[in-house]
Amino acid sequence: MKKRAKLAKVKLDNPFLGSSCYIGSNSNPIQLKLTTGTTSPPPPNTPISGSPGEPAGIEEGAIIAFKNNKLVDNSFAAPGANGCGGILFSWAVDPFVNSIVGVPSAAGTNTAILEGNTYIADANAVRARR
Repeated sequence: MKKRAKLAKVKLDNPFLGSSCYIGSNSNPIQLKLTTGTTSPPPPNTPISGSPGEPAGIEEGAIIAFKNNKLVDNSFAAPGANGCGGILFSWAVDPFVNSIVGVPSAAGTNTAILEGNTYIADANAVRARR
C-alpha cells in the first residue's frame, strides 16, 4: 500500500510570538508519512514501529474503532519558523525561534508519534449518534 504524505504546519502561539507564528507553511509544509508499521529513517534516527491498535465495533458495527493505535514517522524534515513576532519583527524573531526549537532540521533528526483512538464510520452513522 502506497503511503500518502500528510502535509502539516505547527502553530506556535503566545503574546511574544504573535498569532501568525508557524513551523512550516502552506508552500513549505512538514510532510509526515505516518505509519502503523516500521519506519526506515535516514541516520541518525533508527527504525521505530507503530501499531494499528485493537479493532472494536460500536453501534452494532456501524462505527469501527481502533483503540490504542500508534502512528509514527521519524524520516521527515522540518522547515524553519515563519511569521513569528508579527509582520514588523519576524525578521528578528523567526531566527530566534529556529535556534530554540532546532529548526530547520534535516530528515532523520525528527520524530512524530501520535497515540490514541481512531474511529471510522459512514456519515449516516455519525449523524444518527447526534
